[in-house]
Amino acid sequence: MPVQGYCPACGEPYSYRPDLADGDVLRDQYRVLGPIAHGGQGWVYLAEDTHLGDVVAVKGLLNRYERDGARLADVERRNLVAIRHPRIVQIRDFVARQSDSGEVTGGYVVMDDVGDGTLEKVVEETRRGEFVLDIEHVAAYGCQILEALGHLHAGGERVFLYGDMKPSNVVHHRDGVKVIDLGGMREEGQTEPPAHVTPPYMAPETESTGLLTVAHDLHTVGATLRDLAGWAVDEVPGLGAASFWWVVERATRPDPGLRFAGAQDMAGQLRGALREIRALRGKSDPPEPSQHFRPSPRLLGARLGTVPGITHWLRRPLRHRYDPPVAPALDLGAPTPTEIARCLPVPRRYPRDPQTARFEVSSGYDPDQLLAQDGERPTSVEVCLHNVRVLLGRDGREDLERAQEELDTADSIPGPRAVRQWRLQWHRALVALRRADLDADPRQLAAARTHFSRVRLDLPGEYAPKLALAYCAESLGDDTGGPTAKELYEAVFARNPAHGGAALGLARLALRDGDREAALKVLDRVRAGSLDHNVARIAALRIRAARLPGGPDPLPAPAEADAALAELHRLKRRNPGVGEPWLSEDEALRLSTELHEWKLDALYHRGDRPGPPGRGAARHGARRLRRLSVEEHEVRAQMEDHYRRLATQHRESADAHDHLVDLSHAVRPQTAV
Repeated sequence: MPVQGYCPACGEPYSYRPDLADGDVLRDQYRVLGPIAHGGQGWVYLAEDTHLGDVVAVKGLLNRYERDGARLADVERRNLVAIRHPRIVQIRDFVARQSDSGEVTGGYVVMDDVGDGTLEKVVEETRRGEFVLDIEHVAAYGCQILEALGHLHAGGERVFLYGDMKPSNVVHHRDGVKVIDLGGMREEGQTEPPAHVTPPYMAPETESTGLLTVAHDLHTVGATLRDLAGWAVDEVPGLGAASFWWVVERATRPDPGLRFAGAQDMAGQLRGALREIRALRGKSDPPEPSQHFRPSPRLLGARLGTVPGITHWLRRPLRHRYDPPVAPALDLGAPTPTEIARCLPVPRRYPRDPQTARFEVSSGYDPDQLLAQDGERPTSVEVCLHNVRVLLGRDGREDLERAQEELDTADSIPGPRAVRQWRLQWHRALVALRRADLDADPRQLAAARTHFSRVRLDLPGEYAPKLALAYCAESLGDDTGGPTAKELYEAVFARNPAHGGAALGLARLALRDGDREAALKVLDRVRAGSLDHNVARIAALRIRAARLPGGPDPLPAPAEADAALAELHRLKRRNPGVGEPWLSEDEALRLSTELHEWKLDALYHRGDRPGPPGRGAARHGARRLRRLSVEEHEVRAQMEDHYRRLATQHRESADAHDHLVDLSHAVRPQTAV
């Protein structure tokens, strides 16, 4: 194709020749040193600022102002020079260009020289094998690009849109990237001069409307990341790379109303995906609070790390003293659907809800009380969702049906889909979980998983949806082709090593497979000094000594119970309030009783077996009790003492006291000859 001529379609003249030559001077200040690149709107030149004595870049903007040229050029100059942000190349000046008749037809943007190391060149170097582009690099680029666009979008009364994001418009500069080429920037709603976009990156709706929007800008960022990531190394354990691609998927959805609510929203999710990638690769970052969820005050699945209450023994049937001392298997403590519904993190309220002020502390807001709609204001989605959570905390079926009604009301209220849909999906899942318990219907549990999956796709950088999906997958199994319970729990736990709920979930999965050591290793990873560390330590003590449910070898060696008892002794001596695990005297007694039961079980099943059942079984059991090993004799004596101490603590109930005394009689060693 000739470098200049006339367009065969429309007859307009065109030229790809530089319109400035070496030595040309713009407005008696910028001396052109030569062209360095060509873009869709014109050439880029290196020039000397003769007033300040440094080098600048000059970008030509061709054929920009068909009508009202001088006014539009002045508006563009003021807009460009006013933009200041560390992730955006600094625009110094704008020099209008005039035709021979004096008409303004274009201009030149004068900006800081930040080099030519664009992300497009990074891709080229990667293709040639000269550079290894990693998925972490791509995600970090995206976060910094979104910082820049977020600054443009958050201009207050005047919202600016970038319009033409692509790899060639971002350069490496020092320790980060800078967005360059602001020639395509527009004020929201501006129609002249026409928007300059690049088809492979622009949003599909822009082709028909010709108007730039925030949703268009986010689409161009998503398309840019998709381009870059296609050349990147994305080998990440578990779900790390998937979370990145889910961010790209939402940013590039065909429906603009289903993309992210804004650049800050997208940046938060991309940053979460980046943190997940790094965590799954064994790297650590400082914790960052979620912008969309408040942490739950209750720990899900804590039963595994909780000292059994006294009912653990009171509801146990009494056995004959000559029966084998088989201890109850460890309860893995998987949470019920209702517990999941009540204890998951809570979505943060949408700040633009018309009644959001009612949830402030100063208004006397009570999170456990139902709220009525304020008739003087538009109906509030957040009031409805608050009532859904309150009603799901109650036990009646009528409360569940009222929760469904509140959810239906919230669904009927118009509002921005980008911020409403995931909140509605989250609460639909909570209602389905509660219904799964009341109706004993696993299909409702599957429905909850479907709703949570949609939230995960909308908020791919958040760990709350992954945690919710992990509990559903643990209950339903991993046969859907989606992420497994283990992948989901690990994504949460790797990112937040203080999250006891995810650690306990991984431990339960390991125990289901009969892998005691794997369960202990994951609990040992819970960060010391965290709120959940005590629960993890108690769970580890119990797992170490416990009879496991099922499996080829459900009992450990008696020495494991001894090690757990030694650790228990150390926990009991510590003082509360110093950031270390600790147990009260009552808790220590009950846990010690449970550990001794498992030790006796292990000793018995690794020693002599009783004879065959029948008329001589009791006589054989009596002989065995008279010839106990020293170790078993000591364990039985300890257990007798423990049961009696528990009975002393529960004198107020004659039935409880007598039951515990009977347990002590059943276990005590034989003393008569």
